[in-house]
Amino acid sequence: MLRIMTAASDTRSLAAEGFAALKRGDAPAARDLLTRVVRVDEANAAVWFALATAHRQLDSPSAESHALDQALKVDPNYLPALVGKGDCLARQGDERAASDHYSVAMRLANALPFQPTEWRAELDRIAAARQRMKSNFEAHLTGVLAARGLGDSGTERVRHALDLLLGKRQIFPQQPTNFYFPELPQIEFYDRRDFPWVKGLELQTQRIRGEAQAILGDAGWAPYIESETRLPNANPNWSAFYLIKDGSVVQENAARCPATMTALRELPLCRTGRTPAVLFSLLRPGTRIRPHHGFMNARLICHLPLIIPKECALRVGNETRAWREGEVVVFDDSVEHEAWNLSKELRVVMIFDVWRPELSGKERTLVGAMLEARDQFDRLPQCF
Repeated sequence: MLRIMTAASDTRSLAAEGFAALKRGDAPAARDLLTRVVRVDEANAAVWFALATAHRQLDSPSAESHALDQALKVDPNYLPALVGKGDCLARQGDERAASDHYSVAMRLANALPFQPTEWRAELDRIAAARQRMKSNFEAHLTGVLAARGLGDSGTERVRHALDLLLGKRQIFPQQPTNFYFPELPQIEFYDRRDFPWVKGLELQTQRIRGEAQAILGDAGWAPYIESETRLPNANPNWSAFYLIKDGSVVQENAARCPATMTALRELPLCRTGRTPAVLFSLLRPGTRIRPHHGFMNARLICHLPLIIPKECALRVGNETRAWREGEVVVFDDSVEHEAWNLSKELRVVMIFDVWRPELSGKERTLVGAMLEARDQFDRLPQCF
């Protein structure tokens, strides 16, 4: 027992001498002393890091890298070793791996309840290094792909993929609150030119707008969500005037808007029992609709913008668009989305839902039947 205690005391003494040698700038002595420590004892991360520092000062990159790896093997969260390994990798030209180490170090340091003053400058240094590396990586990838045709027509999805790789976009999956149809493409905003019915509807904008303006003070307006108050959208400043609700025409309201009802006959409205829904949607000044997801992903939501002041916009997933009066917007509302009116005027759009074009006629029929049957079952008296 005495021999073991003496050996432990000896290694602690050697380590202390090694640290002292490193502090006074005697890298060879520090290397020799600390090497003796790691050969005879299970050195902690601080000893391995000090040895790595001595090797760096002696221009021994391979030995430095090995010592840093050992420090991180002992303690994967040892901040000095994470930063040191990042620096080592950066000097070797491996910027992506260096950036990964810097990123972990910054995350851990920023989570500390107390941050030593001397670390602030170091964190600023590696943050700047990460930004520089990110810019170099982006320039390299963009240059290679531009030479291969990135930016040409038909490369939009590649640009999207590149933005995801570079961290410029997030992945926003379809997350409908009620019904999910599998194997549908992840598209946030659709190109309205891909829908043959859009042009005819847009030509009716003036007549539809006139009918919407005529009912702005009508009693038929109600909060968009009246009963589902658990949702984040229950907001009296977001009001609706329904022409079709839960798949049924609201006769009194529809009679006020004959031109709009005529235009709707040309649209491939989504029919599932509780859909379609067609309404004029009013967003009052200063109102923001918080991020949320729609009912199902087998349909698309369409907006015909009617009264659009400045400072109004719609975000779906990664992309934010301002409405343009008379220009239909088609999007997947099962992707996280939000909207706002930061102006001092009313914003009014007509909202309706259509089938996703990727569903076949047979699939549309069966989805509609499935949802109708489910609703019918929910209404049946249950005897258990």
